[in-house]
Amino acid sequence: MQTQIVNVQHPLLSPFIQSFIFFTADNQQSIEYSTFPNTNLCLAIYFNNAISYCNTNTQNICEINAGSSLYKSRLYGFHKQPFEVKVNGSLDQICILFHPGALRAFTNVPYDDLLESDNAFDLIFSPSNRSVLERIFNLIDISRRSRILESFLIDQVRPDKLNSKTHAALAAATSLSGELLTVTHISGKCGIDPSTLYRLFYSNIGQSPKSFLQTIRFRRALKPVLYAEKEQLTNIAYSNAYYDQAHFNKEIKSLSGYTPNQLRKIASLEQKQLVWVYKS
Repeated sequence: MQTQIVNVQHPLLSPFIQSFIFFTADNQQSIEYSTFPNTNLCLAIYFNNAISYCNTNTQNICEINAGSSLYKSRLYGFHKQPFEVKVNGSLDQICILFHPGALRAFTNVPYDDLLESDNAFDLIFSPSNRSVLERIFNLIDISRRSRILESFLIDQVRPDKLNSKTHAALAAATSLSGELLTVTHISGKCGIDPSTLYRLFYSNIGQSPKSFLQTIRFRRALKPVLYAEKEQLTNIAYSNAYYDQAHFNKEIKSLSGYTPNQLRKIASLEQKQLVWVYKS
C-alpha cells in the first residue's frame, strides 16, 4: 500500500485542516494496519470500495472491500481504542484530517449523524458537490489532487460558524502542561462551569472534555516513547501526569493495544506524522 501525506498549504485553510492523506493499493493481497486515538477527525473518501465498520466497546474495526458504488465516505474519530483496518484488494482513498473542532466551520450536522453515515461527504458538503470527487479521482498526480481539494475546501469554509468559547476551550486544553490537564482547570480558565463545558465539547468538538484531554495526554506521551528511545518510561509517565508507570502502561495499552515497550519495537512513523502498526 502506498501512503502519501500532504500538509495543507493555503493560510486560509490551514487553521481548519491539517493535511490530506492518500492511500492507494492495486494488489489482491490483504493489508492490515492499526492506528491510535487522536484529537483530529478524519473524513475518508473511497472510490469503488465497500466499507464495513464496527465500533463498539470491544471492537473498532474497518474492513474495505471492492464495491460497486463510485463514492463512499465516512467520518472517523473519537476513538477509545486502536482503530484496526483491513484492506482486501485494490484501494483508492483520500482522507481529510480536520483540526479539533474545525469541522464546525463546514457543517452543523450532528456528529452522531455524521459518524453513522456511509455518505458523510454529502452530509457535510451536499450531494451537489460530488462533481469535485470525480475530478479528483480521475487524476493520478497527488499534487494536482491536493490543489483541487484545497480550492474546493476554501470555497466551503465559514470561519464565522465557529463558537468563540469553543476556540478558547481548545486553546486552553492544548496549551496546558501535563499536570494541568483537567476539566476543572479549563472551565476556570474559560470562565464557564464544567457542565457548560461538557455541552460545549459535545456540540462543537464531538466528545467529552475528559476524553479529549485523555487523548491529548496519550499523544504527548506517544511522541517520546517512539522518538526518545533512551528515555526511561518512568520519566515519560511522570512528565505526562500519569500516577506511576503502571498507570502509564495500562492507559497506553488500552488506547493503542500495546505496551510502551512493544510500541517502541513495532510502531512505524509515516513522514513523521502518521503513527501506525503495519501488519502486512
